[in-house]
Amino acid sequence: MVRKHRNPFEFEAANNLSDEEILDYYIDDYNYSRFINTTRNIFLEGARGTGKTMSLLYNSFRIQYKKAIKENKEVDYSRIGIYIPCNTPLFHKKEHLLLKDDFKASLITEHFLVLSIVNSISNTLSEIKELDNINSELSDDLKNQIEYLLGAELMKGVSFFRAMSIFSDKESTEAQKIINNQKNDEFYQNTLTFSSLVMPFLKCIKQIGYLKESHFLLLIDDAHDLNIDQKKTINSWIAYRDHSQFSFKVATAETSPNFITSTGGMILEGHDFVSVDMLKPYQNKESEFGKLAKKIILKRLQKYGINQSVNDFFPISPSFKNDIDKAREKVRKDAMKKYDGGSGSQISDHVAKYTRAEYFKSRPSKANLPPYSGFETIIDVSTGVIRNLLDPCYWMYDAELSEGDNKVELIPHRTQQSVLISRSNKLWERLEGLDKTDVDCSKDQAEQIFNLFENLMVHFKGRLMSELSEPRTVTFVITSQDKEVMEKITPLLDIAQKAQLLYTRLGKDKRTSKKVTVYVPNRLLLISRGLDPHGQYASASIKSKDIMAAASNNKKIPIPKTSSTDDTTQIRLFDSNGEKRI
Repeated sequence: MVRKHRNPFEFEAANNLSDEEILDYYIDDYNYSRFINTTRNIFLEGARGTGKTMSLLYNSFRIQYKKAIKENKEVDYSRIGIYIPCNTPLFHKKEHLLLKDDFKASLITEHFLVLSIVNSISNTLSEIKELDNINSELSDDLKNQIEYLLGAELMKGVSFFRAMSIFSDKESTEAQKIINNQKNDEFYQNTLTFSSLVMPFLKCIKQIGYLKESHFLLLIDDAHDLNIDQKKTINSWIAYRDHSQFSFKVATAETSPNFITSTGGMILEGHDFVSVDMLKPYQNKESEFGKLAKKIILKRLQKYGINQSVNDFFPISPSFKNDIDKAREKVRKDAMKKYDGGSGSQISDHVAKYTRAEYFKSRPSKANLPPYSGFETIIDVSTGVIRNLLDPCYWMYDAELSEGDNKVELIPHRTQQSVLISRSNKLWERLEGLDKTDVDCSKDQAEQIFNLFENLMVHFKGRLMSELSEPRTVTFVITSQDKEVMEKITPLLDIAQKAQLLYTRLGKDKRTSKKVTVYVPNRLLLISRGLDPHGQYASASIKSKDIMAAASNNKKIPIPKTSSTDDTTQIRLFDSNGEKRI
């Protein structure tokens, strides 16, 4: 059914979407669903808006069950995804802070985490009629087993899973009362652990026919919101050697997650878990993110009865296309002279590298901002983040609706340009007042971060107007890292990342092949500075002392005087030889 007068690009936090909307909007091959459905422990890492929650929710059994029913397919019970949000009361209980004994604090932390997991499993499975409506004899038998193991009594007259849900709520309340009693010599004696409750519970419910061969995917969302003790506890569970019955899929927005266990050990990538970077490469329309973006937008257009291709719905400015064609022809002629006719891919490589640079360089210094438009530009300014992709699309569509169009068939290039410039200016306004937002940032830090970004834009502009071999570079790596200087820079970079003004990726230094951190400013910032948001597959090398001088003293960042640059190639999911990277 076509929904009229609705903006197809409405975007909400995935937790606020209905099950139907999750099924409608989710792209099946998106966010490495195949990794989520393995029996391995997985860390999904990426900034807010990269689709971590959407991936976990889509792969939860609640959604997969409804998907199978909707498509009239047999329900697959081999993988049971249990979505466990970390913003629930059980996860955020602070009672452990009342305890002076670290060991007791660790016990009560695990107690609440265990109850939260059991509560999520019980609530999920109680919604599945085939599981909740097991015969009374089996239900009573399962209750008896749990009561015997725990020395507790489950509620009579309700289903097994409903009884377990009530039990977890009751135990949480009981522990809270005792600990809040403020008696230092009193401690809740009936603390539960993963091995004393979750593992026996899973073993118990596998006696239900449908679940006999099931593997449980414990989908823990927003793990960055957990306190350090909770993170250590979950890491300890991940360190368990036997994961035949369950595995953890942990979503976090932290760039450097904590991998320390409760005992002081550490879980190791490749051995205990696999990391999946949710921030996708987006260098061009054929990149992984470019293809995903096209699917996301096209699906939303079709849902609302708009039968247009994404390129037709977001047409590019004719003048921009014409000027790019002129720049391309000029660069081609220059290349023919430079390479004396050229051979092999010399000419085509030169044209691909310098055409857009020639366009931006040849614009009059007092000219208005370029006519930013076209779907590829919208992909560019998203910086590989889905929420950033939908945001300008939403405001473009809204602008057209405001003009009185009951049905929007396309977004004119002038509307696209106007919205992109407006959203860019708004982002700069937020950047200038970071200390006034919810980001933990002082006034001095806000000023330094603003200076840094201003000087980065000046640096990128200088490169664009130069004769460097990589003039369209709009990302950077920090070189010559002095320890004392980095201690001052790092808090600024961390704040910028939390505010989603800056993103990071792992890259590889061409000369040393060592992994380095690539810093990627939010590309929407480039629009109001007249820069090329498309960028190119390279990074500028900037010394740590120059980063510090730009931030603290508002000094310009030096531009290399030669055509040789220390560029960094960003790592993709697959190498050119097809070898998989995760």
